Amino acid sequence: MRPSGNWLDEPDGKTVSNSASPLSTVVGLNLATPGELEGLPPAQALTQVQYLHSLLLSANRGLWEWHPVSGVQRAIGNLWGQLHLDPETALAGVWTGDLALVHSDDRDSLLSLRNRLCQQGKFVDTAIRAYARDGQPVWLRLWGRAFSDPQGERFCLGGCTDYSESISPRSLSYFSGERFHYALEAVGDGLWEWDLRVDEVVIDATCWRLLGYPRGSVDSDARAALARWKTHMQADEYPDVKQAMEDIVREQLPLDVEFRLRHREGNIIWVRCRGNVQCSSAGQPIRVLGTLQDVTASKKKQLRMEEELRRLKQESQDRTALISSLSHELRTPLNAILGYSQMVELDQSLNPDQRLRLAEIRKAGQHLLHLVGDVLDLARTDSNRLAPTIEPIQPAALVADCRQLLEPLAETRKVSLTFEPLGWEHAYILADRVRFKQVVLNLVGNAIKYNREGGRVMITFAPQAEGWLRLSVLDTGCGIATNNQAHVFEPFNRLGAERGKIEGTGVGLAIARQLTEAMGGRIGFDSEEGQGSVFWIEFMMNDAPDEVLQMAARPDYARMLPSCRVLYVTGRTSSASRMKSMLAAVPQVEVQIATDAMRGIFAARTGKPDVILLDGELPGVSLQDFAAIVRGDSSTAHIPLLGIVDQRSPHVDVCVPTSYDLASLAEGLRNSLTSVDVSGAVKQTDR
Repeated sequence: MRPSGNWLDEPDGKTVSNSASPLSTVVGLNLATPGELEGLPPAQALTQVQYLHSLLLSANRGLWEWHPVSGVQRAIGNLWGQLHLDPETALAGVWTGDLALVHSDDRDSLLSLRNRLCQQGKFVDTAIRAYARDGQPVWLRLWGRAFSDPQGERFCLGGCTDYSESISPRSLSYFSGERFHYALEAVGDGLWEWDLRVDEVVIDATCWRLLGYPRGSVDSDARAALARWKTHMQADEYPDVKQAMEDIVREQLPLDVEFRLRHREGNIIWVRCRGNVQCSSAGQPIRVLGTLQDVTASKKKQLRMEEELRRLKQESQDRTALISSLSHELRTPLNAILGYSQMVELDQSLNPDQRLRLAEIRKAGQHLLHLVGDVLDLARTDSNRLAPTIEPIQPAALVADCRQLLEPLAETRKVSLTFEPLGWEHAYILADRVRFKQVVLNLVGNAIKYNREGGRVMITFAPQAEGWLRLSVLDTGCGIATNNQAHVFEPFNRLGAERGKIEGTGVGLAIARQLTEAMGGRIGFDSEEGQGSVFWIEFMMNDAPDEVLQMAARPDYARMLPSCRVLYVTGRTSSASRMKSMLAAVPQVEVQIATDAMRGIFAARTGKPDVILLDGELPGVSLQDFAAIVRGDSSTAHIPLLGIVDQRSPHVDVCVPTSYDLASLAEGLRNSLTSVDVSGAVKQTDR
């Protein structure tokens, strides 16, 4: 913004109009040249100088003089009064001193111009943003030139103009990125800025509207406005928020904190405050920029869900206590029924028909007693009252005991039962001795009961990755239908076997799973209808061999990934940091983060990522709506969606759990990349 004429021209580049002046009859012009001034009488020359002076010091203008060596300075004109009560303090704040009144974005460039003017003596002309006395931003045009006095000392003369009213009001924003500012304002999110150099916090109008203040009704002074803002904070939460703000500057980590504010009408609202530190080229923090979002609705929903969860837990505990009490109460009369039936069976006077009926009574009573015992065990596992004693045990010896106990049942069912430890007879695992035997008895007992006549059951050991030892129970039964496999571990669900002749309660596998997980183990199965099943449990070995610990848990999908660009859409900075740090170990994957759905859709349309990762919960939009927008746009419809969710969702192509590690994430990315066919259409996958 260079002036069009010399520095006596109007600062906005317009020359003075040819209006009447005291010297118009003498020189014919409003401006006299230095030679003409020398030929004028003293009174007329003084009048001309005063006229020029009045032109330069009209509204919104000021002049300044500065001697850099001695520090002497002078500022005249009504402009300086807009910035500070003392004109020289105002001049120091925007040019000669610490630049405290200048916006932090403009200070470095202004310092460079000042140094160049002092050292090289050139003309400078620049536009800067500054703060007026009332805290409002103003645009200033500041210019100056260096001169030398007769003694050779360099001094500077210049001027300053306020031209805020001549530009668009949008340029008066405290923040860079106007489009981003107005986009956030449209969705109701406010912006705030903490200038660390002057320790001043500026809060925009949207933040105030969250508290019920209309536009323009808040304090114009930034410090007074911040003091009013603090009065709306809850006293017990203010220290935590203050500590979080200090931590973000000290640690330079993303800020993400939720707290309560008192609305102007008296009600309480929840807000989510997020921000990031910006540093200078030297790495020093200079400001914190952030957003403020009203999350009252989602917070109330979360609190209702937590209250509902507490209620359900309490109901579950009450129900468990009732079941446990009833189970104990039922055992006494059942034992009496069984005892008296056995005594009656000893009577030699009973005819065969009576003995048959008595046997059915005893058989039904024993079945009911087993059912009561299973219900009691299930109630104990549901109430987390197992309290397993974890210690090193030798599983081979315990499995051998279980095999011996189940051999009579196998002989009755005409099923061969074999146990092959495969060299792991002396291995130790970490588990509870009694609970481990209970799990093995359940798994092997089911394999025998649901086997075919002349079938076989084989128990084996095999090492797994990272020091786990797997016990597998293979049977040659009818297997489990695919549509029933998801319900295998549901209590009291026998998957249709209740229509057959095999007795059972349907809780054995549910108990086995809960006992295994309570001991820190893992359980699973593989089955094919008509071929049989393999149920397995895994426990961590105690002092596992090095060759077992070094086994790869799964294929190295991270190394197998091709070069690709990934867009991660999340509402939490902690999730974004986790994703960035995890994929930092995969150099061929380029990660872009979008912190809300609007930016995610924009980034998908402009950045053309190969895969879009989505959190299951996005602020302001559901997973279904986001997927509909992406798939409804021809420019993004071909991009596969990978959801970070704990349950399979029909709105994404591939899912990974929220507790993902690098291996599972890389596997999900690989499946996403391969789920796009050659025509560019996304194919659904069951993974």
